Order: sequence, then structure tokens, then C-alpha cells
Amino acid sequence: MNAEQERLLQEPVFRHFHTLCQIPHPSFREEQISRYLFDWACERGLEAHRDAHRNVLIRKPAAAEYENAPGVMLQAHMDMACEKASGAAHDFETDPIRWQIEGDRINTNGRTTLGADDGIGVALALSVLEDDSLPHPALEVLFTTAEEEDFSGAAGFDTAAMRSKYLINLDHCCDREFLCGSCGGQAAELKVPVESGAVPEGWIACTLTVSGLLGGHSGEDIHRGHGNAISLLVRLFLALEEQGIPFQLGPVAGGSFRLAIPRDASAVVCFPAGAQEKLRSAVEQLKDAFAMELSASGAQLTVSLASAERPAWCAAPDALLTAALLSPDGIYQMNETLTGLVDTSDNMGELFLTEEGLRIVYEIRSARPSLGNYLYQRLCRLAKMLGGKCTTDRFYPSWSFQPESRLRSIASEAYRELFGCDAQYLTVHAGLEVGFFSEKKPELDAISIGPDCWNFHSPSEEMSISSVRRVYRLLCNILARCR
Repeated sequence: MNAEQERLLQEPVFRHFHTLCQIPHPSFREEQISRYLFDWACERGLEAHRDAHRNVLIRKPAAAEYENAPGVMLQAHMDMACEKASGAAHDFETDPIRWQIEGDRINTNGRTTLGADDGIGVALALSVLEDDSLPHPALEVLFTTAEEEDFSGAAGFDTAAMRSKYLINLDHCCDREFLCGSCGGQAAELKVPVESGAVPEGWIACTLTVSGLLGGHSGEDIHRGHGNAISLLVRLFLALEEQGIPFQLGPVAGGSFRLAIPRDASAVVCFPAGAQEKLRSAVEQLKDAFAMELSASGAQLTVSLASAERPAWCAAPDALLTAALLSPDGIYQMNETLTGLVDTSDNMGELFLTEEGLRIVYEIRSARPSLGNYLYQRLCRLAKMLGGKCTTDRFYPSWSFQPESRLRSIASEAYRELFGCDAQYLTVHAGLEVGFFSEKKPELDAISIGPDCWNFHSPSEEMSISSVRRVYRLLCNILARCR
């Protein structure tokens, strides 16, 4: 650790964030960090509870003169999305997150996700709990698990245990905004049987790879045009088909997480030895088209063709082409009243072709359950047409925008006083755990805030140092006003 990092760690929020970075915390592997948070609270004499989902609830009594003020819950999730650059030697279950400072930003130099989503939310809440000089109402702080996978922590939390009137979720990524609503969603998985056989005599194999895309969060970044590596790989298959090149496919793998826009995809392609130059020419032509289409976000895009050993099996590309081309992917519908906001989308996040068959995993998001269900119905129809099936799980509810909100007014006053301008109010095309709490406790008054962060769910994830400081000041000011 260099001197610049050591100076930053003198500030409580960054000290807590660094500590969290030393504790591996992938989804479903939160036991160590959950135990750390529980023990940390107990060591400070705070009331603390852990439930069967490893959620941690901490309570701190009201400061003097705030005994009769409505209680406030701060909430963040303790797990992180685990994405790493191709070839990066990192084990998320054992290795710490190594971060660096570049100007005003903290990142991992493109190696892995940073874990600011939502480690910085946890760090902000811990800093509030630690500071006995702050004026505040009775506090409840809830740290949940598995937010990046199936929301089972929030879904399993006993909302009846909540005493607070107000909820401040700390899982947003822009300090100029207050989130006041979020979409619901579900995971879907399409499986299709595929007939495979031996590679024909006289055929050779190569590995076709698309890599280097920006990727990003499958909800918050779905409108940014970052490109989907699976879709680009499928377009290369189409180019071979259009050129009349006979080919079959060996193993295919694209994407690594349904909640992340795929950055990389590769396939073993089998074809007659005499077609090698024609295949290379077709790939080069489309490679140039990709570079033009993604001229802003595809600066690191690479399309490569390398010799490969003949695989033990191969299969006709028809089922994969049909499934990938006809799958809904990207924005389906924009919001009809909030200009620029995505209402409904689908992310084709993972695709695998093995000797057992084809599997594609999607994340469907919508502010309207009926539209989310419609996209799922389309996938079911597609699977049936191909002789397979589609299943769904990992549902999470939407958080509906409330026209009147006392907490929003309090936060607005605090923001205006601190920064001399007004914050924006909006809903987000991503799932937030607030949906689970507001569904069970409709009277809950909630907002979501957080510092400027970029490129969640990708190794390019970054966080602004100055913005973290601003948000901590804002959070303390909001709490002081909740009387």
C-alpha cells in the first residue's frame, strides 16, 4: 500500500471499505463478512442480530433530543458481483480485492470488480454507527445477503422486526440523484437438446473469440450501447453461413453472469480445411463493421481466430442461431411518461453449447410485471419451437414511486443546503431491495442514495473519492434533520 492510500484510510468510510475488500464476499459466500459485521457491532456494545440468511441487523439508540423522532433504517447489501478480466488470476472466494487510486477515482486497474456495489454502502453505514458525535434518531442498520443473485437475504428478512418509519437504501451510484423507485425482474433459463457427433473427416477447427467489450450492469447500463459479445459472436456465425462456408460448432461459451452484459464469448468452429481463407476473410469483414458500430465503447474490442485441436464432438449451428437470434435482448420498451427511462428489458447474459445441449440464461427487468411476463412467455414459445423448455425463478418485486414523501423532502432540503442546487428524483431500471421491504410494509417512506460509481458488474468498476465524501456529509445531514 502506498502513502496516498494510507492517507485516504485515515478517513473512516475508506478505512471500512478497505477492510471489507480484505474479506471475500461473493453471493452465497457471505458467512465470513456477515460474522465480521455482527462481531464488529457487538464489540461496540450495539444491539445486533443475525438471521438464517446471514443478514445482520444492528440497532443504535437515538442521540440526545432525538428520542421522539421517527426511526431511520440504513440498508446496504454485503455481497458483491464477481467479474474479472480474461486471464486475471483472482479467486473471489479467497483473494482480497486490490484497489488503487487514479486521481479522484478508486479502481482495480481493470482486473476485477471493485465491490463498491455495495461495499461503499456498508462502509457509509458503519461510519455512521461508529461516530457517537452525530445527531440522529434511533437507527437500524440492515446488511443483507445475496442481492447480486436472488435477493434471498432481503426476501427472507423479517420485515415485522423493522421499527423505522424511514428507510435510506445506500445502493445507488450517482450523488446528484435520489432514487425513489425501481423495477422488478426475474431470471429465465432456456434449455434445448442438441444432437452432436464426431467432426467430419477432412475438417479442421479454430477458436473464434470476441472479447474486450465494456459490459456493465444489465439494468443500469442496458441503454448505453456497450454491445453484447454473445450477439456479436452469433453475427459472425451468420457471416459464415451467408458466405456458404460449411461449419459446425464445438463448445461455445459466452458471458459469465446474467446480471452483467457479456464482455467475452468464444466458440470452437469446425469446417473443411479448404475453407480456411474464406472463413478468415468473412471474419475480418465483420470485424471492421463491429469496430464502426462500437466506435466509442469498443476501443478494446478484439475479434480473433486461432487454430484449435479438433474437438471430441460438434453440432449443427441451427438451434443456437435460432435461439440467440430470436431471443429478446436489450431494451424492449421505454417508459411512456419518464423520458429516457427504460421500462422493460432483457439481457441475454450467458450462453453455453456443450455435448449435452444448449443453455441460455437471461435477466428480465420491468417496472410492469405484465410486460416482464410477456418476455418470459416469448422465451417459452421459442424454447418449445426448438424442442426445449424455459424456466424462471429469482423473482424480485418493483418499488413503486410515491408522489408524496416526507423523507424525500427532508433529503432535498439537506442537499440544497449542502450543495446549493437541487437533486434529481428518478426511478431506476434495476432491482433494489427496497421493493421487498415496501411490498411487506407499504407505509415505509424510502429513498436510495450513493456516491458516483461507474461500470458496476465489470472489471472497469470505479468509484469517486470526492463523491463518497459528499454523500457521507449528505447522509449525516439527512439524519440530523429527521426530528
